[in-house]
Amino acid sequence: MIIPLVGVFPMRNKNQGAVRKLAVRSLKNNRMRNTFIILAIILTCMLFTTSFSLVSGMMQAAQEQTMHEVGGRAHAGLKSATREQYEAVTKDPRIKKSYYNIFISYAENIVKRQTELRYVPYEDDLSEYFIQLEEGHFPEKENEMIVDTFVMDELGVEYTSGETIHLTFSFMGEVIEKDFIVSGWYEGDRISHASEIIVSQAYWEKLKGNRTDADFVEWGREHPNDRGVGLYAVNFYFDNATDLEEKVCSVISDAGYVPEKELDYGVNWAYMENRMDSADPITFVILASAVGVILLTGYLIIYNIFQISVMNDIRFYGLLKTIGTTKKQLKKIITYQAMILSMVGIPIGILLGYGIGKLVLPFAMNFTENGQMEISLKFNPFILLFSVFFSVMTVYLSCRRPGKIAGGVSPVEAVRYTEGRNKKKSWVVIMAISLSMILLTFVMTAVGSFRLDSYLESRIVGDFLLGSNGIFSVTSISDDYAISEDYMDMADGAEGIISKDELWARFDNYVKLDEKGINQYKKLDEEGKLRKDEYTEDMIEWVIEGKEDLRMYSYGYTNNLLEKLKVLEGTLDIEKFQEGDYILIGRFHGSETLEASDGLYHPGDHVKVAGIVDGAKLQEIEKVYEVMAVVDIPYSMDLHRYTANVMDVVLPLRAFTESKENSVCFALSYKVEKEKQEAFEAMLKDYTENTNKFMGYASKNSLKQEFDGMIKVIAVIGISLAAVIAFIGILNFVNAMITDIISRKREFAVLQSIGMTGNQLVRMLILEGVRYVAAAGVISFIVGSLLARIILGALNNVIMFFEYQFQIMPFIMMLPVLLIVAVIVPVAAWHRLQKKSIVERLRENE
Repeated sequence: MIIPLVGVFPMRNKNQGAVRKLAVRSLKNNRMRNTFIILAIILTCMLFTTSFSLVSGMMQAAQEQTMHEVGGRAHAGLKSATREQYEAVTKDPRIKKSYYNIFISYAENIVKRQTELRYVPYEDDLSEYFIQLEEGHFPEKENEMIVDTFVMDELGVEYTSGETIHLTFSFMGEVIEKDFIVSGWYEGDRISHASEIIVSQAYWEKLKGNRTDADFVEWGREHPNDRGVGLYAVNFYFDNATDLEEKVCSVISDAGYVPEKELDYGVNWAYMENRMDSADPITFVILASAVGVILLTGYLIIYNIFQISVMNDIRFYGLLKTIGTTKKQLKKIITYQAMILSMVGIPIGILLGYGIGKLVLPFAMNFTENGQMEISLKFNPFILLFSVFFSVMTVYLSCRRPGKIAGGVSPVEAVRYTEGRNKKKSWVVIMAISLSMILLTFVMTAVGSFRLDSYLESRIVGDFLLGSNGIFSVTSISDDYAISEDYMDMADGAEGIISKDELWARFDNYVKLDEKGINQYKKLDEEGKLRKDEYTEDMIEWVIEGKEDLRMYSYGYTNNLLEKLKVLEGTLDIEKFQEGDYILIGRFHGSETLEASDGLYHPGDHVKVAGIVDGAKLQEIEKVYEVMAVVDIPYSMDLHRYTANVMDVVLPLRAFTESKENSVCFALSYKVEKEKQEAFEAMLKDYTENTNKFMGYASKNSLKQEFDGMIKVIAVIGISLAAVIAFIGILNFVNAMITDIISRKREFAVLQSIGMTGNQLVRMLILEGVRYVAAAGVISFIVGSLLARIILGALNNVIMFFEYQFQIMPFIMMLPVLLIVAVIVPVAAWHRLQKKSIVERLRENE
């Protein structure tokens, strides 16, 4: 007996070909819709690709810049290692490549830029330090060396091999002066914090003599400033750049040493994989929000087009259901159509997006500190993978809901369906338009909230700031902050000077902490607010035990500059302060810049300051000051040099001018008549470039150009992305209006048949479009302004030259465009409909 299995196992029909055929034929009948969908997919994919390209390019540039700052590409390395330690650690199989150099000294007669003498054993290793010889060869003879263009510029040497260079440096307590021959030279790296002079093995062997690694270790222990001299600076690579700190500690431990205590190490924080582990959570939130906005924008656009398409073709789907097409098959038809259109739009979007990213990145980087690097977008397959993935996911998610609508309609409902005003569709269009305006509002508000006046105030006082290179160059190792007399006289004699202010400093002052100060210092230590490392740990202990006074930076200012100090606690009476008995306390520098409440002293406290008056006789004087206020000392008014666990204070000006032996006027601030500023700057430029290269200056005009360049980067990138989204929003609006008009042609024919004129219909359609725009304008104004106020307002206390400013410009830009679209589209669409008679349009949907 044969038991029928019908109903037990479902029958499987090979209908995939039929589904595809229906999808393709449906596509052919909806060419206008296809065009809009492809454009939306292209723009969405272009948006993804451009965004990922710029982010990737900026990460590449930041990583490359950081490598140049660090001085190499290696993942990690050892500091001040002996030969034995170097060999023990680098034999670990986890280390794939290693190399080393030996630090010798600093060039003392090169003051505009820190210049290090090193011995590099192999020529092939030069590229690891970004050294590429323009001319010459690796040093071989005892008097041969490799130098960079910065050294040659400062010493007035031509860019050619065979030139003689005179160097002064110290080695193991001995001052050495020697003439060297340039065997090769390379282009100096502006991003690097130091220039490297490479000496020969023959010269290193001569310098080293009979000294052993143990001798160099002992010398460094006794002379902390010379720690590392004669020892190995080791660099190495692992398989990858993840968990670098853990890896390097592990290989050191496995070699038998205690990391940091017995063998110090460093990690190359240029590698993003390593840096992302400790990245600020806010960064992740911002990036995630940006991706979310782009995804939502693309989703709304493509979803809206598919939804309108489904509503237009609802009778077609109903007829398919009457002949047996299942809900699942209808969903497949729509999904299959979406994927076919994606195969056209995504490649075009990727090519356009990647091309735009490649063009925009170098332009954007020109206005940043990376501008001096040759930056181009390197091909990264992840850019393409991310773009394809997000684009496909956006298209897939966008067509799911319309697919459900098509599959869920019954044949009877489909046949009876008459398209008219659809509130749901209208809200989707409104939200898509609103989102584009909200994003444009957000970007333009951010750009408009960067304050030039705050930026200039944080960088410069007056129109011009004159000083030595010690305060203008982070790469300078000179501690001579004095301004040359002839530089000062030249500036004083210039025409158009309105006012002049002086900035003074002392370097020999110390605070003799009383019991209250020591207890607060101890409390900061217990709370982990002091910076602890091999250089500061002993000093912290000595201060707490009362064996060491606390170092401080002392500043003195003329009255005009005192007015620029921000008072955090207490009040500032300038005339009373300048009488000589009061002190102003700056924020305390520990593991970070602490709050005013964490300071050691507060208004009303008394502070005993000690200092050396006569350096030769080491005569020490003490003076007790009363704390008048706790203040913020602007970056524009300090030495741009910071030491952990010390105090910044402001003393009355007489403390500097009455005892000039240990005081220095480190900067002069000038206000100059506007019409004379160009000549004044030209005079300063000529002097600092041709007369005395040890002097420098900053001007308001140059800083303004720097600020404008920075804002251009933000504006170009942000507004470009916002413009693409705005264009997509306009495209969506155009598509919605056109498809709405076409799908309602029978409704319009009925209205005309009962007496409504064509002009009245056009006015009605224009009014509907204006309502769309008005609703989107109100929503975007309220939501966009509110979001910008909440999110960007929070940056007021994060970025020192950022202050939220409401912007009306996005609405002034977008609303007229949308209103024009709301007028033009109905007129154009109506003229197209008029080509068919009322009778033809009434019969068309029967």
